[in-house]
Amino acid sequence: MASSPTTDDALNSGQGEDLTGRRRARTIVNEALLSVGTPLQARGVHHRLLPGLWQAAMNVVLSCFEAEDVLALLADRARGIVGEGSNADAPARVIQPQRMPAYIREVNLSAQTIMEGIEVALDRLRDENLDDRFPETVLDAALQVLIPAWGPHHVRRALSEQAALVICGTLAPCNFMEPVTLQAPPSASDRKVPDQDGSPPERDPSSDPDSPAIEARRNRPTRKVSAFCAIDIAPSGTAAWAVAISAHDEDGRMETREISGTMQDPSGRAVSVKALHECVLAACGDSSGANVVIETPSEQCVRAAVGDGSPGSRLPGEESLWEDIDRAAAAHRIEFRVARFALDRELSERCDRILRKRLGG
Repeated sequence: MASSPTTDDALNSGQGEDLTGRRRARTIVNEALLSVGTPLQARGVHHRLLPGLWQAAMNVVLSCFEAEDVLALLADRARGIVGEGSNADAPARVIQPQRMPAYIREVNLSAQTIMEGIEVALDRLRDENLDDRFPETVLDAALQVLIPAWGPHHVRRALSEQAALVICGTLAPCNFMEPVTLQAPPSASDRKVPDQDGSPPERDPSSDPDSPAIEARRNRPTRKVSAFCAIDIAPSGTAAWAVAISAHDEDGRMETREISGTMQDPSGRAVSVKALHECVLAACGDSSGANVVIETPSEQCVRAAVGDGSPGSRLPGEESLWEDIDRAAAAHRIEFRVARFALDRELSERCDRILRKRLGG
């Protein structure tokens, strides 16, 4: 006759089941996060990955827990974040008041896109009776991306600002302004830290070349980016802009990106500046200290970008756009070039194809 399990055996069995469930939940959520890169890029908000991820995680936590439980969870995670990071002295990003509504819209769209991705994870967790782990798992998955990117100091700042908002009675994600400088990527030895429960370290999803976290670590000065931006105008006055980007990292990783849009601008002036602005943000938004070459057929935009002071090169109403471009030029090595369309050149051909599709040509 088999003997009954001892209390210790039952306890150890329960702990094992809990650890297995926690790992399984984390795997499901991480897989969902890995799928959001393409939708973010398609919606033109890939450069808002980090603040969007923060907002999505806070939305989940705030909608699932009472205020006191939220505060306890935030305090617990803040205590577990050690060190200051290489960018602790970096100031918070400052958005000009006139640019803030557009920035908030982009972050909201990024968060919405990420939420759509992780809702798939919630369905899978329900199927496996693990949905009670969803809120904390989403938060932990987000922190796995944000801590290496924003740095420990700034993630603790984010958690503190969110807690302060909850204490004041506002159960909504704080509009956290991320640091102007991302943290340098940690070495492999920094990531090989066992869990506090003594279990072997789990595979860091940010080491996956397709992980969203890898996009948050594009801060190596050896990253080389080539970009082409162009516009076209239909007889109706509808103007289209297109940007094609190719990037190469020192580790051999290659990335391509295309973004585009339309607006009413018969003169072509506003859409030309819009194209250059979006090109600069997309080429520089995921890295620090990149070497960037931007080509465009607009000689006027190139003159304005290099700041030659030509009359009419920068017009009233464009100040916020040029401020963003100047800020990026100060942080990166950007070379602006005048280049004509050439269908035998890849980036130029891609822009031509996008513009014709946008304008129905």
